[in-house]
Amino acid sequence: MKKTLVVLIVLSLLALTPACFVKDKTATITLYYTNEDNSQVLTETREIKISQKQTLPQLAVQELLKGPDTEGLKSTIPAGTKLLDVEVRAKVATVNLSEDFSGFPGMMTESLAVISVVNTLTDLEGIEKAHILVDGEELIAPSGNPYGPLESYDIKQINQDLNKQTITLYFPDEQAMHIVPEQRNVDKDESLEVTVVKELMKGPETPGLTGPTIPKEAKLLSVEIKNEIAYVNFSRELIEKHVGGSTGEIMTIVPIVNSLTELPEIEKVQFLVEGKKEKTLAGHVIFDEPFERSEDWIKR
Repeated sequence: MKKTLVVLIVLSLLALTPACFVKDKTATITLYYTNEDNSQVLTETREIKISQKQTLPQLAVQELLKGPDTEGLKSTIPAGTKLLDVEVRAKVATVNLSEDFSGFPGMMTESLAVISVVNTLTDLEGIEKAHILVDGEELIAPSGNPYGPLESYDIKQINQDLNKQTITLYFPDEQAMHIVPEQRNVDKDESLEVTVVKELMKGPETPGLTGPTIPKEAKLLSVEIKNEIAYVNFSRELIEKHVGGSTGEIMTIVPIVNSLTELPEIEKVQFLVEGKKEKTLAGHVIFDEPFERSEDWIKR
């Protein structure tokens, strides 16, 4: 009898032992955030414990709402947003968020928040679309229509679009009597003031306009902003290879000045040649003082 009891106790312990050593199940999820200036959507990988009480989509959204752990990332989801529920049917995850998920400061912030939720969910196996509700009601887009179920966003394309900015450049008309504005989308690879001058030097894309009279041999050395004055520094070829004439000088100066003063932080432009001021550009226009914007030259 005693032997039988001992055997039963041993067998019971053997049966219990594996359960004691079973590790908690985990899953790796990808969360979507942005960098500090909202110019890129970036991801953070996080390992989470799978709970029997909550589904993986619920856990993923809850982790997203906690915000990023990685330095340099931030969440565009409004503070205080809570997860009310996530339900997956026919590969569509319907996520119900608290009413805090509203009142965005701008369309871009709202779009980035939607992207964060949608891509976090559609990265999970078995989910092809995400449908966002706010307190049980459809989330309404800036267009006035519901967002509806959304597929995963192409982050590479979005980041390319986020890294672009529209600038206004001014180019002379064919008679060099006026300057005409041209809108151009540019990448944010460099400071905007440098980009403006470099794009001007490439010439216009609009038919009927000509490039500013900047010698092709001239090189842009730098553009620095101090006290609302942009100091535009060219190589010596700017004056040595210039075509000359008062009109030619004006059509070098005015397009650059008006293009740069489209930027809110620039009020005037001071030209430099290899770091120094020159009395004139090519013998006519005074060149050693800052230039203000000139509206009179813009074609109406």
